[in-house]
Amino acid sequence: MEIVPFAEEHVDAAAELLAARHKRHREHEPLLPDGVDFRAQVEREWTVEGASGVISPHGYLFGAPGRHGWFSVGIAGHAVAGEPEHARDLYAAAAGKWVEAGHSSQMVFVPASDRDLVDAWFRLSFGASGVLALRETAADEPFDAGIEIRQGTRHDYPEAARLELEMARSMQPSPSFSGIELPSAEELLREEWLDGDDAEIELFLAERDDRVVGHIVLYRRPPDLRVRPGSIDLAQASTEPVARGTGVGRALTAHVIRWAYEQGYEVMTTDWRMTNLWASRFWPKRGFRPAFLRLYRSIP
Repeated sequence: MEIVPFAEEHVDAAAELLAARHKRHREHEPLLPDGVDFRAQVEREWTVEGASGVISPHGYLFGAPGRHGWFSVGIAGHAVAGEPEHARDLYAAAAGKWVEAGHSSQMVFVPASDRDLVDAWFRLSFGASGVLALRETAADEPFDAGIEIRQGTRHDYPEAARLELEMARSMQPSPSFSGIELPSAEELLREEWLDGDDAEIELFLAERDDRVVGHIVLYRRPPDLRVRPGSIDLAQASTEPVARGTGVGRALTAHVIRWAYEQGYEVMTTDWRMTNLWASRFWPKRGFRPAFLRLYRSIP
C-alpha cells in the first residue's frame, strides 16, 4: 500500500477519514460533538510549526512538537479506515523522521472505544498514559463531607494556586514520577492565575474550620472533537494533603456537576493521568467515561 509524506493537498482526504472515524466513535459515545468541521480540525493541527507525517488511501498520521518536549499526534492527527493494523505501517513510515529530528518522546490520542486500534498502538510499544473523559451533567445529590462550598473570586486565587501546587507536587513520587519542574507559589499565581481570563473559568472552594481544604476549577473549553458546544471542563481539582480521604473531592464534584446542570451545561469533560492512582480510581466512580486514551512511548 502506497504511503506518502503528508502535505497540504491531503487535508481534504484526511478530513474524510477523520469524519468516518468520528462517526464510528459517536456510535459508542453519543456525547461526542456532532456537526464538526473536520477539515478545520485537521488543518488546525497540521499547521502547527514542525508538523510532519504520512498518508495512504486508508489512513493518515501526523504530529508536531509540543509541550515538555513531546512529539504529539493530536486528536485530529490520526485516522485509519479498515484494518487497525495499518496504523503500525503508518507509524513505521513516519516515525523515522521524528526520531532523526530528536523527538524520542512521543504521544498519540486514540479513541478509547476502538480496542483493536488501541491494541495496534500497544504493539508499537506505546502505553496508556492519560485519559480524556466525559459524562452527562445531572442534579446530583449533595455529599456531606462536613465542609462549606462556595464560589471563589479573584481574591481566592492565592489559595487556588497553593492547592494547584500541592496537586502537582503529589505527581512527583512513585508511581507518577513527574519530571516537570515546579514553579514557586508566587510564579504560579502570577503566570497561571492573575494573567488568565477570569471569564473562562469558575472557581469553587471547600472550607472546613475556616480553612480552604480543596478546590475545583471549571473551564469553558473551546469545542473540538471531544468537546461539544454547551460543555464545560473540570480542568483542575485538588484537596489539601491532610484532608484527603475525608470526602472533600467527592462533595466538590457532586456540587459542580449539579451547578453545571443548573446552568444549562449538558456535558462535563475532564482528564487524568493513568499513573495518578487517586485520580484514575476517583473519576470513573464519579461517572466519567473514557473518550480518548493518550498513549505514550519513550525511545531510548
